[in-house]
Amino acid sequence: MEGQEQEANKKISDDLRSTDPIPDDAIEEILKASTVETLARFRCVSTQYASMIRSREFMKSYLVKSSTRPLRNLIFTFMEMERLGNQFVFSASQPQNQGESSSSATYHMSCQYRLHTTSSPSVHGLICHGPPSKMEIYNPSNKKSITLPKIDYESFPYYIYLGYDPIDGDYKVLCMVKAGDFRVLTVGKDKSWRKIEDFPPHTHSSPYSPDLCLNGVLYYGVHHLSTHENHPHPDDMIPAIMSFDVRSEKFDLIKLPELPDNVLLPILTTYEGRFAFFCNGIYGDSSIRLWVLEDAVKHEWSKHLYAPPPLDGHNYDDFIACCFTDGGEFVLAPILFCSEEPFYVVYFDIKNNAVRRVVIEGIFTKLDEETLYITQSVFPGQIDNPMFL
Repeated sequence: MEGQEQEANKKISDDLRSTDPIPDDAIEEILKASTVETLARFRCVSTQYASMIRSREFMKSYLVKSSTRPLRNLIFTFMEMERLGNQFVFSASQPQNQGESSSSATYHMSCQYRLHTTSSPSVHGLICHGPPSKMEIYNPSNKKSITLPKIDYESFPYYIYLGYDPIDGDYKVLCMVKAGDFRVLTVGKDKSWRKIEDFPPHTHSSPYSPDLCLNGVLYYGVHHLSTHENHPHPDDMIPAIMSFDVRSEKFDLIKLPELPDNVLLPILTTYEGRFAFFCNGIYGDSSIRLWVLEDAVKHEWSKHLYAPPPLDGHNYDDFIACCFTDGGEFVLAPILFCSEEPFYVVYFDIKNNAVRRVVIEGIFTKLDEETLYITQSVFPGQIDNPMFL
């Protein structure tokens, strides 16, 4: 029997030696369909694989394929109620069918939260965070990060925004060090920050208003000087959206529609591939108002109003809509929660007017003390990214 096994193994070995080499384009297709963990192992196989995986064209192709996969994660950020300087980052997969009622969370890091930094989603799989002295770009796919060059400016406020150019495959970080002073850095190319000279005068609208990058354009909420005849004081600052073309590094101002008084801060999102924002109602009003940008040049928006159906045993006053998924569902999360209690989110399907509750297992289970946390943000669309392998 042992001799037969040795003979069979020898035949398999001879067959492998006689097999024609796999073409490079076939290898590349196999790699593009692989997970980041698998790519890390392939990279160690040969210098050919390592060079292919690290190439700019492969990175661009991998991100395109990764962004079309149905299995994407949510990114959660929390802050301690008593110590607002500590921020915790988790991710969790989104249930792919209506019957799933739980999901497992992965802890990524704790970092120092600064009042004047934005709370932003990942951009093509990467997250930018940190103080001016140590800004980092973090990759949740492999839990690796790089530190950006220090900005030669130490005063506050300052805001950082991460953008991605899908044409050149470049990541760029835009930094407002103060009103009227913008710097930009192309990740992996620039050794120092470049100053931008041409832009409309504006300031960031709120540290709690996240930015969003869509199709190579970075959007963020601002206040700008108004000289419109309906504003008698030319120094009045009115809210708007600023767009920044990541490739050309050009700014454009987009005027907001008139907003009702009974809504909270706008939350930037996408709707059917278009830029949009939504607002939660004030206390006692569970409605969600969604505005979709129809024409950026003409500043035209369409408005949609949604009211989630009753949620058994729960009050919507304890929840806040945090994000809108590619699948057409609002994700609502508890505003406050205790580390000893199960954490869950509510999915509101606007087309079917239905809600479902999903428990996120593993949130803060490794922390000992009973602590009250604030849900700072929930963002969808986290994709696999092989950067920093």
